[in-house]
Amino acid sequence: EVTTTEFINGAPQRRVARFRAYDSYADGFKDYARLISESPRYAKAREQLSSPQAFASGLQKAGYATDPEYAAKLARAINTAIRAADA
Repeated sequence: EVTTTEFINGAPQRRVARFRAYDSYADGFKDYARLISESPRYAKAREQLSSPQAFASGLQKAGYATDPEYAAKLARAINTAIRAADA
């Protein structure tokens, strides 16, 4: 359990929440990939893999995160990783 910020009705609120723990970053990423690829909840997001912004927006619309800026933050991170990989 850790203290986190959740957005409820657009307002940030501190909450104690339970999160999964992993032995490695690789294990955490594998579990994330499994969740996104297998859950029907994220099917529409998976249809948007050609666009980082559309994919991130799809995750947010499906309820993956409560932060109203989640999609923009994730899209920036994806674009940064793509640029780094292309360099």
